Amino acid sequence: MRSLRVFGFALMVIGASLVLIWLIEPLRAVWPWLSTLPLPVRIGVIIAAVGLVVLLVSLIYERIRERGADKDLLDDF
Repeated sequence: MRSLRVFGFALMVIGASLVLIWLIEPLRAVWPWLSTLPLPVRIGVIIAAVGLVVLLVSLIYERIRERGADKDLLDDF
């Protein structure tokens, strides 16, 4: 269940970032370049981006979860 939530959040982040890329005028130059790539390459880029977002979200979640343990280590000094 937790992994589904993380995956869903990652997809939302990817969608939001694609909208931001479209809204920011200088970044619109990326769209024509992406459309010229072959379909397997485009799918690979999308999958890699999803994997990167899932990785970053899991790292952030882990850091937030272990924040208390880190604070205890700092208090020991």
